[in-house]
Amino acid sequence: MMPPNCCLCENGIETGHECELVYFSKTESDRQWHAMAATGEGFTGHPPDCDWFCDLHMESAKSLVHWDLPTALRHLRENESWQLIYIDLFDRDTPPSVQKSGVGFESGFKLFWDRILATTEADGRRYPSDYRLSFLGNHPDYSLPRDCPELSLIKQNIPGDEKASEVIKLLSAGQASQMRKGGLKEAEKHLTDHCKQLS
Repeated sequence: MMPPNCCLCENGIETGHECELVYFSKTESDRQWHAMAATGEGFTGHPPDCDWFCDLHMESAKSLVHWDLPTALRHLRENESWQLIYIDLFDRDTPPSVQKSGVGFESGFKLFWDRILATTEADGRRYPSDYRLSFLGNHPDYSLPRDCPELSLIKQNIPGDEKASEVIKLLSAGQASQMRKGGLKEAEKHLTDHCKQLS
């Protein structure tokens, strides 16, 4: 069995993240492997129809368990790849730069919220910087306007550091789920609905 490290990012045993084994639909080759494993004494190895996923990629993986593992991973890399773009508004001559790249809508939205909330005051004032989540598939970029009332509301309602991560993770998971169902408009609508519950 392979060590419990996420197959989509660096999270795992070395980083202190717990990962879960997610099983996918079996191909004919996978079924043959399981038949051999069931009969062969001392048969070892990692089952070919599953892999490890961290909490940030769990929902992405579970949304595709009806496919075989290689197809699911290929779909995620082709359709849920993203880049977090940093924009320096203080020095307009500095070109936007890619801060991080990854796979899985949940992880992209979570990083976006982590960064943008860290540069926003509770009264809505923002640092002279901005972030944009750029998707490499057929989706437009995700960003927030500078005078975004939803951002201020979320910042004001973020609990202490201990629970903040869980709140952001839930918001990100909701936006990711809606993104899969209806694209960026649905992810934006989820933010609006989330903020209605806060106010």
